[in-house]
Amino acid sequence: MEAAKKEQRGSLRETTYLQLKELILNGQLRPSERLSESTLAKRFGVSRTPLREALMKLEEEGLIVGQRNIGYTVTDLDITKFCDLLVVREALDVCAARLACATATDGDLDRIRGVVRQMEELRESGDEKPADAARNLDLGLYIHRVIAESTRNEALVRVTEQVYQQLRLALWLEVLWVDLEHTDLDEHRAIADAICARDPEAADAAARAHVQSSLKNMSKLQRIWAHRRTTG
Repeated sequence: MEAAKKEQRGSLRETTYLQLKELILNGQLRPSERLSESTLAKRFGVSRTPLREALMKLEEEGLIVGQRNIGYTVTDLDITKFCDLLVVREALDVCAARLACATATDGDLDRIRGVVRQMEELRESGDEKPADAARNLDLGLYIHRVIAESTRNEALVRVTEQVYQQLRLALWLEVLWVDLEHTDLDEHRAIADAICARDPEAADAAARAHVQSSLKNMSKLQRIWAHRRTTG
């Protein structure tokens, strides 16, 4: 009985999380809008417990911000902040890619190739569901984690994780709203191929190109976000 209750609570939390996330990403909950827990609980037909767990998860992803004595508000997209973080990300990704060419084990290279294969399978499925966009982002984040871990540099892994966490909102919206024309897969494949070939110069160039692509997409993202903010 206790196990069934835990499973039900977990299901309620996940459903509430997905519903609330969709409202934020499609603009029904607007940037900087304050979230009323009582209103949301009534809207989703859930108690405060699964709702608060969903809110905490969304805060971890950067979609909402929690403040003492104020509660949660929808994050406003600060393009300048994200561009600054992308500049830092470029330095970290290039460093990781170059180091991985020398430090990655055969097992690390197999992991990198494995993530690329999953990306390819996702593209070949031809689906365009929100769940597939989420999966695409998760794989894109994961391959960079695998590359960083293959450097055996704990400081690099830790700082990279922190920067990516702060970038998660922008990266999610980039995947969801900006037409990437599958260039993200091509870019990740180029990085992986260079590392597997243990070619630091090629890895450097591929890592830089990948982040520069995201920087270019930020201007498109800003226009879309501004439109949703005024008309959402």
